[in-house]
Amino acid sequence: MPMVSSTFAVISDLHCRLTSDTNDSYLTVGSLRTPSTRHPVQALLTLIEDEGLTADGLLVPGDLTNKARTEGLQQGWDYSLEIGRSLGARVVVPVIGNHDIDVFRLNQNLPVLHAVRNLRPEFPYKDQACVHSFFADGYCVLKVGTAEIIAVNTVVDHVDATTAKRGAFGVDRIHRMEASLHGVLKSPLRGALMHHHPILHSGTFLEDTDVIPTGDELLAALHRLGCAFVIHGHKHISRLSYLNGMAILASGSFSAMLNEFGTSVGNTFHILQVQAESINNVKGLLHTWVFRYGWGWRRSNAEYSGFPYLSGFGRTEPLSNIISAFERLGQSNPDKTRFSEREVLDCVPDAAYLTPGEREQINRTLRSSDLKLADYDEGRLELWRSFRP
Repeated sequence: MPMVSSTFAVISDLHCRLTSDTNDSYLTVGSLRTPSTRHPVQALLTLIEDEGLTADGLLVPGDLTNKARTEGLQQGWDYSLEIGRSLGARVVVPVIGNHDIDVFRLNQNLPVLHAVRNLRPEFPYKDQACVHSFFADGYCVLKVGTAEIIAVNTVVDHVDATTAKRGAFGVDRIHRMEASLHGVLKSPLRGALMHHHPILHSGTFLEDTDVIPTGDELLAALHRLGCAFVIHGHKHISRLSYLNGMAILASGSFSAMLNEFGTSVGNTFHILQVQAESINNVKGLLHTWVFRYGWGWRRSNAEYSGFPYLSGFGRTEPLSNIISAFERLGQSNPDKTRFSEREVLDCVPDAAYLTPGEREQINRTLRSSDLKLADYDEGRLELWRSFRP
């Protein structure tokens, strides 16, 4: 089977708000766009042009608006379409987040999904059969480049503030989805997009009380359908995990105010390049940029932004072999303090496909050899020699 590949850009959790609302996001309806370094969208358009970034599709994992503001929903979708055009993306694929629906009942006379069902023609998808399936069944399949993406509606059963506290996708929906899609998907490159997270995402700042209760069964069904990766939003903190042969990317928030989170993470924009020889051999390269108010978008950095500029998934080389190869590289020139990215990748091609967690695991072992993988200097993956007293 020939190699196939696709490139996805990812912006999540825009939380576009009214200027009169709580200051929860850098994006406001009708906001001025100069100076561009204070506006995430305008600054991103500059980055896209400066670095010549392109994508087959733009994926938007929900929360276009903040607190169900219809004006923010319209503006957030306009921003998404504008970014998609700038990237040359053939399609913009959103899913719906909890802030996009009126669970707090701002308008008691309309259903909670009224705005997202009636925002405009061709929202959220051009294909009306996909729109019907997404809102009625809770999922649909969309083509993005050579990939097939299963869009999962994790707010499909939300009716009020109580039900909206957690993502939801019932066992009955999972079984119907799997039965309906079994044998239907044809591309070796398959993934899923949803708003809420299917695995625990606790950390330094917050407990995790809103994980999808059936997340493990949902992931198992997606894996049986041949999905190699899942992209979600909601938590605002980037994380790339590898679980039972599936990569799970938690996209950071594109523009929400991070408050104390901002001491260790940034607002993020991702570009994911994936390639597949078969459904059992899929690799992904993830590049990440962070937004700093007044500075615009810069390449991310593990130490200063909480997430590396370059990471990935799909390595086939065992970690023990990778560690041994790096130790031999260090021993090959004891006087050299810095091995370039080219030398690192020539030594271990799979190093590009290490998740951030795997990289940390390797570094813990390499400490005994006074070596470490680093992504300083604008994100280049390098092997450094560290001298300890």
